[in-house]
Amino acid sequence: MLLVTGPTGSGKTTTLYAALTEIHNGREKIITIEDPVEYQLPGILQIPVNEKKGLTFAKGLRSILRHDPDKIMVGEIRDRETAEIAVQSALTGHLVLTTVHANNVFDVFGRFTHMGIDPYAFVSALNGIWAQRLLRLCCTHCAVLCTPNAELLAESGLSVGGIVDWRLVESAGCEHCRGTGYRGRTAIAEMLILDDEIRQLIVERQPVSRLKEMARAKGTHFLRESALNLARQGRTTLKEVNRVTFVA
Repeated sequence: MLLVTGPTGSGKTTTLYAALTEIHNGREKIITIEDPVEYQLPGILQIPVNEKKGLTFAKGLRSILRHDPDKIMVGEIRDRETAEIAVQSALTGHLVLTTVHANNVFDVFGRFTHMGIDPYAFVSALNGIWAQRLLRLCCTHCAVLCTPNAELLAESGLSVGGIVDWRLVESAGCEHCRGTGYRGRTAIAEMLILDDEIRQLIVERQPVSRLKEMARAKGTHFLRESALNLARQGRTTLKEVNRVTFVA
């Protein structure tokens, strides 16, 4: 199972569609159940949820399993029944791609525990979690170099000495960006790949701080770090970084 998480409108479904398009080779059966089907993917069977007629994610997923799929996409895990079937599907050899609402990769474990899913079965089925946000990019026509004030630095959790080599910018707004100062968006993400050590920590219900330490040691870059890296390059502003992510 691969989980994609983030708030509404953060591009989760687009990411899953991109993943399905990438792995679709025409030789395997891929079936999705979505609410709604947002756009058509050639060669992939897509089923829309229809709760008025009794077709929920859980019932649809059960039906899908009777069609012997190789890969499954579940639009969203909202309840215990859907979560249990998705986990069992992954444990029986299907690749399951799905989304869940959580703030970051670590909050996902609490979400599934709250649903009543057995932690051992869940982590056994799970390969990785991808958390993402969409960050607005500075308009290249009106962006100028700037020196942030002390208040903004404090709000961002930064110091004057820590941004010496940063290319910080701000945008006043122009006709190209309709006066907003921003033009276009890009995704920032953090990804947690589960291995035996991380699985053991989760099953033992270790504190999130311990999980974060282990994840960082294994190369995970957190959302805030990805956002600040864009600000460092002058591609977005500190205000936008603070709007989308939080100081840990």
